[in-house]
Amino acid sequence: MIRFFRGSGIGPVIVLTLITLGLWMQYFIEPPQMTGLVAGQPMPLWGIVTEALSSTPILAVAVSSVLMLVVAVIMVRFNTSIFFIPRRTIFPALMYILLFSVFPGEMVLNPALPAAILIMAGLWRIITTYRAAGMAINFFDAALLISAGGMFYAGSVWFLVLVFIGALILRSPDLKELTIAVAGAVLPWLVLYAVWYLTGGNINGLTEIIRHNLFDETLQIYLSRTMVILLSVTGIIFIPALILVIREMATMKIRSRRTFELLFWMIVVCVVCYIFVPAVSTEMNAITAIPVAFIMSGYFTFTRRTVTIEILFWLMMVMLVVSRIWPY
Repeated sequence: MIRFFRGSGIGPVIVLTLITLGLWMQYFIEPPQMTGLVAGQPMPLWGIVTEALSSTPILAVAVSSVLMLVVAVIMVRFNTSIFFIPRRTIFPALMYILLFSVFPGEMVLNPALPAAILIMAGLWRIITTYRAAGMAINFFDAALLISAGGMFYAGSVWFLVLVFIGALILRSPDLKELTIAVAGAVLPWLVLYAVWYLTGGNINGLTEIIRHNLFDETLQIYLSRTMVILLSVTGIIFIPALILVIREMATMKIRSRRTFELLFWMIVVCVVCYIFVPAVSTEMNAITAIPVAFIMSGYFTFTRRTVTIEILFWLMMVMLVVSRIWPY
């Protein structure tokens, strides 16, 4: 299966489609109740989405699955464009779909999904600044996209730090580039407050919604024994993947190396948020799965120990199924 998914032909695409259908089938057959999915007061744009889908659970499932597939497709196209994983492969899409499905309770109407799309687009804009002549307006675009993700999922704002880290990694930014990045980060929120005020909304109420979504403690999750085993197997794959990719970076082209560095920083931001931000919970897995999937995909591409990885890959797949059938 490792050799099979290293390719990009029609065969891997068909199998990936079947895996996706298998992971989502239970929700299409029996859509979850909307009242159990939207807790508290969501961010403004995500509130509009959830309100529109609240009366049609099956449509909520369809929209969620499409958003997940959009992230997966963007990841494959991102690698094809930057080519930091030196192979045209659908592994990033496969690993993202598998990792996203680790927490089934966060698969439908996850506000971090649309934010993940915007963050992924922002990362793409950051990487394209490498060796770009003149002032890089891309930092404005990247900050604007990532900040706009906060309209759906407030936790997106913590990833704005990647814009400035990317500027330092990829080039020597001047004051103008950093200033326009700040402007791009602030602009979506100015527009939000302006629209909210013009439509008769209470400004203090909007500020309280944002504060609640950024800082108030979220509900704790229950980790079953099967879930703990699944997460342990995933970690057993990820740790050597991280080590191998770091070891291989010395032989990579500069832009590929910088791309992996930015992905490492993205993981650091995720870990810091999980530890220190009480409002962040498993819903952020939709974002965390992006850099983890890329690093695992690089591991599956680089490594020559295909037998060992094959066993671990199948063990992860089996535990993913077991955690659904026997969630205890």
